[in-house]
Amino acid sequence: MQEWLQANNVRLIGITGTGGYGKSSLVAKVFATAQSFEKQVWATFSQNYPFAVWGRWLLEKLGKATPEKEADLLTAVCNNLRTGRYLLVLDNLETLLEANGEWHDKTYYDFLLRWLSSHTESVILVTSREQPQLPPNTLNYCRWLPLKGLSTDAGVALLEDLDIQGADAQLREFVKQADGHPLLIKLVAGVLHADEGDVVDISALRQNIFEILGLHRYESEASIGKILDASIARLTPKLQKLLFNLSVYRPAFNATAAAALLPEQEVTQADLRGLVKRSLLQENKLENVWVFEFQPLILAYLKQQAGDLTEVHERAIAYYYSEDLVDILEIFHHHCELKQYNQACNILNSCYNFLDLQGYYTTIIELCNRLENEWQPSNQDENREFAGVLTSLGNAYNSLGQYQIAIDYCKQSLAISLEIGDHNGEATSLLGLGDAYYLLGEYQIAIDYYQQSLAISLEIGDRGDEAASLAGLGNAYYFLGEYQIAIDYNQQSLTIYREIGNRNGEATSLNNFGNAYNSLGEYQIAIDYHQQSLAIQLEIGARNGEDSSLVGLGNAYQSLGKYQIAIDFYQQSLAIQLEIGDRNGKAASLAGLGNAYQSLGEYQEAIDYHQQSLAIFREIGDRGGEASSLTNLGNAYDSLGEYQQAIDYHQQSLAIERDIANRNSEAISLTNLGSAYTSLREYQQAIDFYQQSLVIYCEKSDRNGEAASLTNLGNAYIYLREYEQAIDCYQQLLMTQREIGDRNGEAQSLQNLGKLYNLTGRIKEGYAAGIQATQILQELELPIEAWAIPKWAKSIAKFAQRGKLQLGLCFLLGLFAFPFALVFIVSVMLWRVVKSQLLRR
Repeated sequence: MQEWLQANNVRLIGITGTGGYGKSSLVAKVFATAQSFEKQVWATFSQNYPFAVWGRWLLEKLGKATPEKEADLLTAVCNNLRTGRYLLVLDNLETLLEANGEWHDKTYYDFLLRWLSSHTESVILVTSREQPQLPPNTLNYCRWLPLKGLSTDAGVALLEDLDIQGADAQLREFVKQADGHPLLIKLVAGVLHADEGDVVDISALRQNIFEILGLHRYESEASIGKILDASIARLTPKLQKLLFNLSVYRPAFNATAAAALLPEQEVTQADLRGLVKRSLLQENKLENVWVFEFQPLILAYLKQQAGDLTEVHERAIAYYYSEDLVDILEIFHHHCELKQYNQACNILNSCYNFLDLQGYYTTIIELCNRLENEWQPSNQDENREFAGVLTSLGNAYNSLGQYQIAIDYCKQSLAISLEIGDHNGEATSLLGLGDAYYLLGEYQIAIDYYQQSLAISLEIGDRGDEAASLAGLGNAYYFLGEYQIAIDYNQQSLTIYREIGNRNGEATSLNNFGNAYNSLGEYQIAIDYHQQSLAIQLEIGARNGEDSSLVGLGNAYQSLGKYQIAIDFYQQSLAIQLEIGDRNGKAASLAGLGNAYQSLGEYQEAIDYHQQSLAIFREIGDRGGEASSLTNLGNAYDSLGEYQQAIDYHQQSLAIERDIANRNSEAISLTNLGSAYTSLREYQQAIDFYQQSLVIYCEKSDRNGEAASLTNLGNAYIYLREYEQAIDCYQQLLMTQREIGDRNGEAQSLQNLGKLYNLTGRIKEGYAAGIQATQILQELELPIEAWAIPKWAKSIAKFAQRGKLQLGLCFLLGLFAFPFALVFIVSVMLWRVVKSQLLRR
């Protein structure tokens, strides 16, 4: 291989073999001893990274500029690798291939073709379980080395190194049974040591091991799985848990990192060496520190068997933050001490996304404040970076619920960007302002800023800010009750986020979809979107997005009436929000808990949660959230029968909603006021509020809201015995229900109209309406419980359905009662006719 590295016409060297044959170990030795290369880069494909992600990472590793357009990335990678002599390792290349040998991302294939057809002094080293298919005309530039099992002599030597002794014939027989597979030999040795002690004779090997190897001869990975099962079963519960927890680490780790994943028990170097002894871990010395890592095949097996390791991943995140990021922030500090603020700003930018995703907003503010107070930018580039610092401050204060401070910083940033003509910074500042006003409940102002940001982003081709602007518009229209418009904007943002590989943005858009579909009553669709969002947030470690997805799931399950599940989600989100200091999110979780407990009939507990939510929204200046909490309190007091208290809260909510032009919430508050006045039997006052809500729903073409308002108006007129007005409302309602296809609602409206027609002496029309209602209910095949008929009629119908005897009894009862019923009905009809004639005079 060393000779191939120095050959002029060799551009790619590949090693193939099944898992456990030591491909990566062999390449690592070549990598460590290689000479005459300007730079060496090792890329391990632990997952199927898109070329767009990997290509940018590679250019950063080489210290080269990355192109703005994704279409230029392939050319940039190839050209930059030709500018010098580089050694590039592509470890586990099979991860990029599908089962049929096709590439998941064909750009990798295009990259290799360009690479092999160009003149270059750089070399690529590849490890793969299978050789990728390449055109025949490229094979002259490739060298492939297939790895096979150890020779019998080498296998026996390995057993002796592993302290396995015995007769030479027995040792040789075992190596042949294992097909010379080095990892398999090591694992079996580990099982023997676990059973027999430090120095073991091969004769102690039980027959079942040979049966396993015989059963899976030439299928080494299947045998390895069986041996791993046996080896893990012999570990103590503590070491079993430690082993599976350690599988979340990708790079090598030390004993301190291992201990961080099992904090409830003491983890020592001896524990890790015990796993090494069983060949479950590999051990190396790096800069006088022992580090440990998994062989890829064992790591893949452990991940497959481990189950849910969410909590362990969170511990790993916390460990890396406490260890690695502290070093980075110390570099930031020293640059500031040297007054190298531009370099300090670059350090901040390198870890900003991590800090933001994890919710470390106070840390961001601390770092940015130092730059704000000490840095005096002296040129246009420094001013551009300084404006970015101010925007970061604004975004952090937005996340902490301090919106007025956020607005001040974003306006300062905007002024600098406008002065120096930085359109990108201008768009980002406008986005921050849009976010602040959106969180304040000033949705129209937010929309104006988002639209300005969108226009600039489209002009300069900034896809990231374009997607963020579209997402912001979707959020603002969602809170204005314009759900379909919100969905359209979110769809546009989701498409862009997926195109540019922004996983956090993708998760945010999916969560926004969930919110919109929940408001449209599509609860299962909402849950699916929230779950997709949560999965991504957990994958990328975005704590600030994780809590939003949990709140969304809580809202959806609450809408489904699954209140205890909703409470569990709200409590999970609340724990995260308390941890990261997200006050806006905390208020939302408290509001969700209040609504859930209210639905369970625990009104006082609900009121306590709503009061806490209201206090936070008022403190951070979120007027939309404040109005929502006031509405929730009004509903809770209404449920307690304290109607005047409910009215006070609904009136406060209504005033805010009118002030911030939230027409959808305004209509809801008007309906709530109508309901409270109805409970107080102040029907005329209730009618006034219902009519106002009806006007809004008609303006917005919200047919469901329109139907609800007409129902409320009809009922209020009935209470006032103004039957003609009630009939008019129900006739309008009937037309609406027919237009939107609400067959069950149509039947109920016909039944109500039938009763009203009878009350006003229009017997024939009442009879016709009743017949139509019955026909619809029969067509719908609804259970009797769903029929809008008196309870005594439901009881008789249920009794008749029990059997022939019960049906016969009902028939006889009907025959007996019919004459009396007929006399009664005729008398009532005559009385109503006479009464109506007298009233006309």
